[in-house]
Amino acid sequence: MTTVRDWRRALFAELLGSIRLQSSIYFWPELSAPWGFSLADQGTVFHIVTRGRCLLEVKGLPGPVRLSRGDFVLLPRGNPHIMRDAPGSRAVDMFKLVEENTPDHRRAFCAGGSGAVTKLVCGGMQFENGATEPLIAVLPPLIHVKASEQRGNEWLRLTVKNVVEELKSARAGSEAVATRLGDFLFMQAVRAYLYENMDSAETGWLAALRDKQMGQVLSILHSRQQEPWTVSSLAKRVALSRSAFAARFTELVGEPPLRYLTRLRLHASSVRLRSSDAKIGVIAAAVGYKSAAAFTKAFKRELGVTPGEWRRGRPDWAC
Repeated sequence: MTTVRDWRRALFAELLGSIRLQSSIYFWPELSAPWGFSLADQGTVFHIVTRGRCLLEVKGLPGPVRLSRGDFVLLPRGNPHIMRDAPGSRAVDMFKLVEENTPDHRRAFCAGGSGAVTKLVCGGMQFENGATEPLIAVLPPLIHVKASEQRGNEWLRLTVKNVVEELKSARAGSEAVATRLGDFLFMQAVRAYLYENMDSAETGWLAALRDKQMGQVLSILHSRQQEPWTVSSLAKRVALSRSAFAARFTELVGEPPLRYLTRLRLHASSVRLRSSDAKIGVIAAAVGYKSAAAFTKAFKRELGVTPGEWRRGRPDWAC
């Protein structure tokens, strides 16, 4: 007999298996106090503290978050944020900081004042499927994996060590290896977040999974996304009024039910376009669109290219 916990785990496995990341870019700053930098609208971003300590302030979240050596922070949606050595230290745009302090061939650079030193590895990555990626709706604005929790996070220490060694070495292929390690860090951090918060989350997508009614709807949408769901039909499945259902779903998941369904459908179709030779009309029907024209319109609105262009190869904007 399949339990609620079993289908949650199956859903986690589906989400982790759906991750398609593009190439990452790293910077390796050595910052002397006072220092500070800001980042916004750069896709998924992560930071590793390899020496010293600092503060992280994420727009919309209470803070700051204190980071120490070995800590790893992931901002899945790239929320605007500031990192600095202490409250009040002036923060400049990260790319202006890079421009003013020319990095070497390893993208390492020094900046700041003459005080205590903090070393970071800063990375950015993009989801191949952009706005359709299901994880965008699932993950919180910030995931903080603490190095101090050594027993549970041995993977973090070892992977961070390998990333730093690769970046230091500048050997042939070191950037490609570091990129793959960055992908591994991302997936491990996401998995740790999902499993550690599965039974305790009070808000967000995980809380929706634990909610008897919203959990049922999420299960339906993931397993039967091709069906012609409406807000009314979904509300009826869980014995709620249309307005009460829509409000509850949006409150917990963070976006309206049909927006979430569109994300699932377009993500599934984008993967199938790259992995099969099925005709576009067949794929459109398989994910729940009544016509190839409606599917093409939705696909282009979300991904900026037509399904045919997507199938032929990665568009220029995704590089």
